[in-house]
Amino acid sequence: MSGYKLASSVEQMMARSREIAGVDIVDEEIVEPLTVLHNALNEESAIDAKGARAYEAKFIRLLVNRLRMKRDFQRHPEIAEQPVNGPLVIMGVARSGTTKLQKVLAASGDFNFLTFWQNFNWASVTGEPGEDVSSRIAEADEFCRWYDERSPETKLGHHFEALEPEEEGPLSEGCFVAPSFYGYSEMPSYAHWLADKPRTIFFRFLRDVLKYLQWQGLANPDRPWLLKSPNYNGLELQLREIFPNARFVVANRSPLQTLASMCKLVQCFRKAYGSSDVDNDLIIEGNYRSMAAHLANRKANPDLPILDLRFEDIVGALPETIERVYAHADMELTPTARERMLRWNAENAMHKLGEFKYSLEDAGLKETVIRERMADYFDHLDTLTAKAGANR
Repeated sequence: MSGYKLASSVEQMMARSREIAGVDIVDEEIVEPLTVLHNALNEESAIDAKGARAYEAKFIRLLVNRLRMKRDFQRHPEIAEQPVNGPLVIMGVARSGTTKLQKVLAASGDFNFLTFWQNFNWASVTGEPGEDVSSRIAEADEFCRWYDERSPETKLGHHFEALEPEEEGPLSEGCFVAPSFYGYSEMPSYAHWLADKPRTIFFRFLRDVLKYLQWQGLANPDRPWLLKSPNYNGLELQLREIFPNARFVVANRSPLQTLASMCKLVQCFRKAYGSSDVDNDLIIEGNYRSMAAHLANRKANPDLPILDLRFEDIVGALPETIERVYAHADMELTPTARERMLRWNAENAMHKLGEFKYSLEDAGLKETVIRERMADYFDHLDTLTAKAGANR
């Protein structure tokens, strides 16, 4: 590849992060994944100069947050004793309404949830609960504005806002074992390395971050956590290994719509780093495998606490959908919470910022191949549609 290389070595970035954090800890567990990432970017990616600088800034920020978190867990062992309530986990095919559902439920006031800035800067600067978080928010907001400038079309498909609820993708990068990294650039060697790594690595990290945010006073231990990611398909058992009380809400939509949309969005993500070429076949192959694993888990574990929602339910029958979610979560739906969620929905219409346009043809995808590869999932969709018709 002819992309720009990162200016700093792994050792230099780790030293710089210790200097910024003011924490003299060598983060040994991160050396291997960061080295694999660093090599993949320098040898395989096609990022431009600004993208290379952005990646280096990202790595240093993540390392600084990790060091500060390690500092606080060492000083305050009581953080590890924090209870984590729930969580309720939104998942499903990417581009199936998961973001809308997350933001609707977050508006209720009944859940803890991660904002973008908490994904971005989860660690306390001072190591003291209740600190002023304005600098952490400002840094996240600056990144969001940078993204809008570098890839304006991204916000039509997924809008990054510092204070808004956000899925755990940005946070997953904090353990450096995260599929989101190759959402920004081609790096096949990292993808190959990642394939053998259990996702429990991230789920343990996520659990500890949730405890840490509660200790900082940024979440209420009495409220259930609301989590969300389309990358959790097929990982239900690994997730429940770390969060035994997790319940799942699965959004469902035809892959004929979702796969083309996802390929377009990945292209937008990569444009921000100057690497807009996407191997769509590789991207959707991962979706084929994860959905097959999801359906296999459901078949082998019929007692998994899963609520299925159709895209049509989320966008066209929201009041009833909210009731179903609360019943599934065994939570009381108060008039106040209902009003908050419906108000959010009224103020955030679909295509509010403009329509995100995509097609199978533009993505180089063929309907016959998708139907063949995802035949079991299409059967699942047909079953959900039949049930919805019978309940009318």
